[in-house]
Amino acid sequence: MSKDKEHFRVPLSETYRRKSPFDQLLDHMGKVRECIHLLGDGLIKYYTGDYQGFSELSERVSTFEHEADIIKGNIRNHLPNSLLMPVDKGRFLWALREQDAILDHAENLTQMLDMRHTKIPKELQALFIDHARLVMETVKAMENAVQNIRDLIESGFVKREREQTKTFIHKVHEKEYNADQKKYELTKAIYALEKKLDPMDEYHLLKIADWVDDIADHAENVADWLRSMIAR
Repeated sequence: MSKDKEHFRVPLSETYRRKSPFDQLLDHMGKVRECIHLLGDGLIKYYTGDYQGFSELSERVSTFEHEADIIKGNIRNHLPNSLLMPVDKGRFLWALREQDAILDHAENLTQMLDMRHTKIPKELQALFIDHARLVMETVKAMENAVQNIRDLIESGFVKREREQTKTFIHKVHEKEYNADQKKYELTKAIYALEKKLDPMDEYHLLKIADWVDDIADHAENVADWLRSMIAR
């Protein structure tokens, strides 16, 4: 190889560093997608009293969270000061943090559930499962919205792509609202069984509902960031 070619050769690590932060945001979202798909299936089994393999699931969720942290760290460490972005870089990093919070909550949730196998009363199982599915649907809607970001940027924020993004964002808010309503219904049902439940079981049932619902809240926050992009 000539010296000239060697001079222009770019190390793989440098190539990765120079990758668009929006592309890396999509890489990070890929970890969210894998994690939430795994979590959704695991929660449904857990809620019906099937704890087999849950420890392994918790470990896999932690692996996804760790891999996403590496991507997040790379974005933060190599975000050029001169980069032109459609939103303030501080807001971009805030959105990354909110997306990452989905993984953090998933990891904390599975670890807590694995430490204490709290039996879900049969009267509550359907509500817990419905709530979990709505939360997972909220994250899926967020993924669709974020995935559209590449088309949005490459098109120069043309009207058609902006309207498409607005549709995705609306779907996230709709799903999050439905999850909130189901969580309210679930909480009422837990309190209705208060006299039958062990106090510690009641506490854990309420915490499970809260922690799962928090995942949808962070997904909605990411959608709000997207809305701020197209509002400029």
